[in-house]
Amino acid sequence: MAARKVDAAEFEITTEKAYKISSPDDLVRFGKQFNDFIGACPDAFAGLRCLWLRNMRFGELDIPNILSTCKLLESLHLTYCDSGIHSVLQVEHALLVELEVDYGQFERIELICLPKLQRIWVLPECPKLLTTMLSKLQHVNLDNLPEGCDLGWTPFILEAAPSLKALCITVWDHWCIMATDKEFRKENGFCEKADVKWKPYAAAFKHKNLAKLTIYGLQPDGNFMRYIRCVVEAAVNMIEISLHDRKMCGRCGDLDPEIKDKVCPSRYPRTAEERKRAVEGLGLASPALIHFRS
Repeated sequence: MAARKVDAAEFEITTEKAYKISSPDDLVRFGKQFNDFIGACPDAFAGLRCLWLRNMRFGELDIPNILSTCKLLESLHLTYCDSGIHSVLQVEHALLVELEVDYGQFERIELICLPKLQRIWVLPECPKLLTTMLSKLQHVNLDNLPEGCDLGWTPFILEAAPSLKALCITVWDHWCIMATDKEFRKENGFCEKADVKWKPYAAAFKHKNLAKLTIYGLQPDGNFMRYIRCVVEAAVNMIEISLHDRKMCGRCGDLDPEIKDKVCPSRYPRTAEERKRAVEGLGLASPALIHFRS
């Protein structure tokens, strides 16, 4: 049989246990199993383009070693992966285009050298420190922002990314993937909801390129209204603001009734009168920017 060349390969590695029921020892074991796997098949991973790992705890040098083995890697997605609570992830790769890290225990991520990176996950640091990395960034999605928490920290991305054209935020408590057991959360270093405060670096800052703001999970309360006004005030060339209700998840319909009771009914404006009040409450100079999409 003639050999055939594979142009691209993608691995999505899952574990025998979900994160919710995995102990710290399980996470370490899963990480070791993957390290053994990649160590046994380095040639297979050398041509890998996309890699998604879940539920693994690595040693300090494991992820850099994985990146050096996956020489052609373009996309790396780490879900519930880390090197321990408050660990630091250092990333260096010549071809990586996309880096996504969610639900891990990394205290911070340091981007050492990523010349082709287009999509990243960052912490709300001083915008002046991020501008060098994000100066060409044009599209940003901020997903799974907790309901009820202040959104006032998110405009830091506007100052850090002067070329930004579109900003999308999704606010929801995704109960079917949330760890709700109090003891489990305590043992694994989960923190409770808390507002993340951020002070603008430049008081009179204006953004000249942001044209579209999209919000999923809109609720007509002061938190969202203040946020929209804040963004519009900074984005002097805003063209469109698209407002959506919460995203829906089919699995959330199978939740335990005790958890369902914690989910507040959506107050998304649906009638013409409700939408009129919401727009008037924003007090924007150009109310025609607002579009209710749900």
